[in-house]
Amino acid sequence: MQTTLSKTIHVFVEVENNKPPVKLEFDTSEVKGQDIKVRAGVPLENDLARRQGQKLELVTNDQTITIENGDHFVSLPPGTIS
Repeated sequence: MQTTLSKTIHVFVEVENNKPPVKLEFDTSEVKGQDIKVRAGVPLENDLARRQGQKLELVTNDQTITIENGDHFVSLPPGTIS
């Protein structure tokens, strides 16, 4: 008998300045930007970016990305990230 273990992936989204990031759990590593925004409770029109060290990488609503445990994202007003 084989058992398949599902691994929970935790990511963090900075929604507001001076507040701790929102911790989200996903059971898959392939998600869309829209999925992250909805779970974090941020407006779909906001920009979403993955924090890569000091750089921010834009993630669009329809873009499917691979997330890893501990990834950090930032929600910013529309048009902030180009």
